Amino acid sequence: MSSWPVALVAVLSLFLVTGCGAGGGSGGEEAGSGEKVQIAVTVSVLQDLVEQVGGDRVEAFSLVPVGGSPETFQPSPRDAGRISEARVVFENGMGLDAWVEDLVESAGNEEQRVVELSEGLEPLEGEEHAEEAPKEHGGEHEHAEGGNPHLWLNVANAEHYVERIRDALAETDPDGAEEYEANAEEYLAELEKLDGYIKEKAESIPEERRKLVTFHDAFPYFAEAYGFELVGVVLENPEAEPGSREVAEVVRTIEEEQVPVVFTEPQFNTGLADTIAREAGVEVRELYTDTLVEDEAGSTYDAMMRTNIDRISEALG
Repeated sequence: MSSWPVALVAVLSLFLVTGCGAGGGSGGEEAGSGEKVQIAVTVSVLQDLVEQVGGDRVEAFSLVPVGGSPETFQPSPRDAGRISEARVVFENGMGLDAWVEDLVESAGNEEQRVVELSEGLEPLEGEEHAEEAPKEHGGEHEHAEGGNPHLWLNVANAEHYVERIRDALAETDPDGAEEYEANAEEYLAELEKLDGYIKEKAESIPEERRKLVTFHDAFPYFAEAYGFELVGVVLENPEAEPGSREVAEVVRTIEEEQVPVVFTEPQFNTGLADTIAREAGVEVRELYTDTLVEDEAGSTYDAMMRTNIDRISEALG
């Protein structure tokens, strides 16, 4: 008879331990003590923004790996498995990462929130990405229509992304709302400093030399915000290399506009840019757009934007 209390205590202890552990997961519960909110993003640039706002309360991962291109990314069944555990999925939108729609559908997490960060911003014309028909998911998601998707290369647009991230995280994890608000406020102040730094460096370049030839059409928002003219693009379509006529046209533009440099990007093969630069007798420099890199120069959004304007001003100034 005396063994019953001991056994009962053991059973109750086991129940309490396993019961407490079962309350997590990807459902609608708020983040518990020590449990981080799981976040999926499409590209590494967005991951950095999410981590700046989410701080220690979130654990974010990028579907497109560091150094990869969202424009040529081919998701796998494993990616659908990874995304299924995410409470929130952040995508850029405007067709850049439309492939995430099929992943979300395959994951089948009805409580998952999908947030398009470019929603609410006015797109510029330029490189457009083919989009699937708009899909609703949890009443939260609809596509912006057309236009160039690389909005974050204007820091003011990145600030808009941060505000949408803050609001989505606060709705998903209300217990952390004050922390998300404080983190976002601090980071937005840093972005204001970044924006001022880029403007100051851009203005130091003689106006007649503020001309850019870039590898792909990612810079219209950057150019409009900071006073540059886009005079040439090597790769108009990221999925198809240009023909000899298009290459000759870029070389001719470089010579006529007296542009001293062709800017490449780490997610693309630089062979074509090297050929064009050699024929035009100019330099090749690297800028960061769709992806962060392991190198300190481009390991965060702030770092990549500072590196970009530093390299541009050095090449054109």
